[in-house]
Amino acid sequence: KGIIAFFLLDYSNYLWHVVLHKMPLMWRFHLVHHTDLDLDITTAFRFHFGEMIGSIIFRGLAVLLFGVSPLMVLIYEIAFDTCNQFQHSNMKLPLKFEKILNKILVTPRMHGIHHSMKKKQTDSNYSIIFSFWDRLHKTININVNQNKITIGVPVYPDQQELNILKLLKLPFTKIREWEDNSEVLDEKELDKMRE
Repeated sequence: KGIIAFFLLDYSNYLWHVVLHKMPLMWRFHLVHHTDLDLDITTAFRFHFGEMIGSIIFRGLAVLLFGVSPLMVLIYEIAFDTCNQFQHSNMKLPLKFEKILNKILVTPRMHGIHHSMKKKQTDSNYSIIFSFWDRLHKTININVNQNKITIGVPVYPDQQELNILKLLKLPFTKIREWEDNSEVLDEKELDKMRE
């Protein structure tokens, strides 16, 4: 029963992550996480308090719905936090090893694609621990050249706009439209926008 509960919690968090991207109200809060222009372990902690409140409620309801024991919740949360930090670490694993590991677990490379400025890439790779949820729902996207990925959201390219106070206010301001056909900007184009 405990192992099934672990998988159910992970699947419910996959669904929650999809909701964060697809529901406009929730995206306003999750956007704070995606505006980080440098994917590293600090990104794993960059969440708006509004998203955290929603996440706690959603995860609490999942625990009640599935009847998960407190011990299994603790085990899952430790695994969740460990995987979250690993995925955002920007660690470069040997490609052969990454391809094998990625068959089961979400890797930094897979999650890095999710943080791309290209909307099509951001709207993929929602899995938290196990990568097979993305395979099941056909939301997996792993065949992307890592050298072609620019991290962040193209309509928020300026680091000056991303200070803590502005990030706290961001969900309550007019959100800039991020078109599906948004192209990744190269460094020169980003510098022009920042001037």
